[in-house]
Parts: sequence; structure tokens; C-alpha cells
Amino acid sequence: MDKDWDINVRLLHWAIALTVTFQQFSSIYMSDPGTQYLFPYHRVIGAVSAVVLLLFWLYSYAIYDLKILFPWGKEARREVLQESKAVLHGRLPPSGRGIGLSGFVHGLGLLALTGCALTGVIMFAMIPPGHVGPPDDPIAFTRYVLQHKFFGRLLWLYWCGHVFLAVVHQLSGNNVFGAIFGLGPRRK
Repeated sequence: MDKDWDINVRLLHWAIALTVTFQQFSSIYMSDPGTQYLFPYHRVIGAVSAVVLLLFWLYSYAIYDLKILFPWGKEARREVLQESKAVLHGRLPPSGRGIGLSGFVHGLGLLALTGCALTGVIMFAMIPPGHVGPPDDPIAFTRYVLQHKFFGRLLWLYWCGHVFLAVVHQLSGNNVFGAIFGLGPRRK
């Protein structure tokens, strides 16, 4: 059943969408030595993103949405499987707040984002502000960098898929942008 998103989820979604989009795109350009000026912004926005993510997890726990994000029960798994089969036959799963494929994929995206955030926070702590040389433990730091990049690549897959399917839903007449961002008329 489609349910509207409450204002807290909308605000958290806005914050995650903005910070993660900045993080993803700034990470592309930080690999070029001439664009290292982005690194301090990436660190600060990353810290903000980690706090927003923590708030999202806590709020999801408080309103019992974890069962939507991680549908482990037998009926919930069956719903995810049925909706997955429907997608293979060209039918979109319902959007909105409910147990099913959409919620499960959101949960997977949250796990990728959590991996990025955790490794990013650890690296943030390993490089004190104003520090100009290598970290005290360069081997451990390199390990976290590689893990951060791995989760970042998973997050790119999620981000692209999420935006693409939101646009497909929107074009099919389901006003998902209005539902989650509070823009335009409400869903049917």
C-alpha cells in the first residue's frame, strides 16, 4: 500500500540527496592533482552526511521502518521476490512507504552509504585538520581508502539506479518527486 512520506523522512532525504550527490561528484574530480582544493569540502560535507545518515538510521529505527528497508520475514521476502519477477516482465513495483522491492533496494543503498560514511569518518579521524603529510599509519589509511572507494562504487550504482527509476516512475504518472520531496501535486 502506498503511504506518503512524513516531513522528517522528507527532510532527511533532502539532506542525504544533497550531501551524497556532492560527495559522489566531488570524488570524481579529487583524483586530479589540480583539484585537490575539493578535498577539505569533501571532508566537511562527508562529516555532515555521516551525521545525517546517523539521524536517518535512528529515525528509521524509531518509526519501525527497518522492516521496510530490510524485509527479512517470510511474507516480506515473498513480496520482494514477486515484485522482482514483475520488474523482469516490465512492471514497475509500487513506490512509497511499504514492504517490497523498493524498500529493500533503499536498504541496500543505505548499507553502501553507511560503508562510505564509516570508512570516511575513520579516515577523517586519521588525518587531523591542517595535517600536511601522510597519516601516522599509512598502511591502515590505504586500507580504509580502498574500502571507501569500494563502497563509493556501490553507492554510484545505487545512486544512478535510484535516480533512473525515480524518473521512470515519475514519467509513468506516479509523482514520486512530489511524494518524497514535497514538490508539485500529490500522488494519485
